[in-house]
Amino acid sequence: MHKRKFRKKIYQTQNLYIYQNAFGTFSIEGVISGKRYRKTFKSLKEAQICCHQYEEQRSHEFICRTILSKKQLIEAEHCFQLIPKDISLNSIVEEYLNRERYRSCSIEQVTLKFLQTKESNSPHTYRQFKRILFIFIKYIGDKYLDEVSAEDALLFLNSQTEGSFNPYLRICKGLYIWAVKNSYAQSNPFCHISIKSMNRGDVSVLSVREITKLICLAKSFKNGVLLPYVSLCVFAGLRPDSEMRHLDWNQINLHEGEIRIVKGKTNTPRVVDLPENLITILGMCNQSLPIYPKNFRRLWAELRAMSGFKSGIAGRQKIERKLKTWVKDIMRHSAISYRVRFTKNIFETATWAGTSPQVIKKH
Repeated sequence: MHKRKFRKKIYQTQNLYIYQNAFGTFSIEGVISGKRYRKTFKSLKEAQICCHQYEEQRSHEFICRTILSKKQLIEAEHCFQLIPKDISLNSIVEEYLNRERYRSCSIEQVTLKFLQTKESNSPHTYRQFKRILFIFIKYIGDKYLDEVSAEDALLFLNSQTEGSFNPYLRICKGLYIWAVKNSYAQSNPFCHISIKSMNRGDVSVLSVREITKLICLAKSFKNGVLLPYVSLCVFAGLRPDSEMRHLDWNQINLHEGEIRIVKGKTNTPRVVDLPENLITILGMCNQSLPIYPKNFRRLWAELRAMSGFKSGIAGRQKIERKLKTWVKDIMRHSAISYRVRFTKNIFETATWAGTSPQVIKKH
């Protein structure tokens, strides 16, 4: 087999090289963009000049296979001129697509979907969520959920009354936590806003005389229709709205002296033991009547006014101006306060009331 002769390269460019022939001439050889080049020159200088000419001619021809049209290529080149060198075109396109995905639904549509997850809560809690979130929607205007900045969030909270700051923060933050989890928002503008520490005054507690008067009036008022409600709130510390609204006689076991709370503010079932005086009072009640009657608000307003407290009925402000203001949850707070005093155990009381020692200390 004929052995191929080795050619010594005496000069080389990127794609071509020069070697000397046996006859003293100089040849160039190589491949540029798939095309083979071969040529012989009398002098080395001529060969070198030709090498560089070939390289320069082909350097202007950049061949790239693509499915893009000419118009698309021009647009792509223009985009590369606009974006910074350290940012890729892919990252910009992905960011744009993500932003459009987050804007597939309006803020009102996302809020309504979020409210559907709260339908199992108590009516009061659901109404509170709905009211606050629609105030937020009105404040934000035409912005998408993902367009709300941390500055917008703080301005919205500061536009509310001081006492509303924390509940508004809690509910709006909850909306965004759900939205981020379900890909309706990229980030939570409320996440770095802290709750405000409120200066709380002394907790309002009913005196023994006020409790006695309230129980006595409840016995005689409308055949004792509100006696179960009042006595359970005062002596068992049940939540006046979220727990009492769903309570019925089947959940009360007077023989064992306990109540099973199934539905309420936290939706966490618990058993509440009943003191002896409450068992006695409940034994006197008509168990064929509901604990929370249909016309409860009107009846409860009348009983409060009879007990020396403002009824809250519109148009009666002047008549009741000398009466005491009824503080929300005052019966539950009274029950918890008296039980802590009696047991001297805040942890046992917290379990009994379905709350935490921290909340009891805060109140």
